[in-house]
Amino acid sequence: MESKMSNNVIDIHMINNKGFIWNANDWYILRTTHRMLGSLIGTLPSTPRQEDQNGLPCLLLPEEVRLLVENCIARTVEYPSFTSLHTKETAKINPFDTSPNVLIHLDEICSNIIEVPLPEFVNNLERIRYKVFKDLWSKGFYLTCGMKFGGDFLVYKGDPLAYHAKYIVNCRDLDKQMMVSRSRVSSITNKKMVLAKDDGNSIMYLIYHLDDTSQNNNKINYSF
Repeated sequence: MESKMSNNVIDIHMINNKGFIWNANDWYILRTTHRMLGSLIGTLPSTPRQEDQNGLPCLLLPEEVRLLVENCIARTVEYPSFTSLHTKETAKINPFDTSPNVLIHLDEICSNIIEVPLPEFVNNLERIRYKVFKDLWSKGFYLTCGMKFGGDFLVYKGDPLAYHAKYIVNCRDLDKQMMVSRSRVSSITNKKMVLAKDDGNSIMYLIYHLDDTSQNNNKINYSF
């Protein structure tokens, strides 16, 4: 699929309020120029029966989508023809058929594009997540989803291909049990567990150290 760009603005294809990048050049520019990583979730055409490596499309974090649009780096778009196709019509298309008729049909689908607004914040947590993401990104860090380590974001000092994550950032209040468990995860994985707080004017970061003798967490104010 060719990139549909206007004045060098990258198109983010929105499906169910999720932002996707389908063009390889767009993905490369976002990663190398703007430090926007997303997650590759597609299958590699040459090696489809493996899970070690993924390809396009790239699924962007909601915070990445919003920051890119607010900085006029990208716009959010939809292809109405994709959603208007009936199941019976798509079933007739052979996925291995590269005949001119099929390729022309796909070009017609992609030519119909409309710009759509950003999704609204659903709750206060989404607002805080975005403020934290924007603050850390503006300071030169690389950020990815921190879900697999029990946090909101993983923070890297350089490209994750060359650096390990140094921080696990949480944007929500945690009770004592969750604090202890997540501190243990960060300790085992050689990372620092950080709690981000919004004081209304700026983001304050608290870094927690687990005291193994007392099973308590010691917090220290931290500045990135």
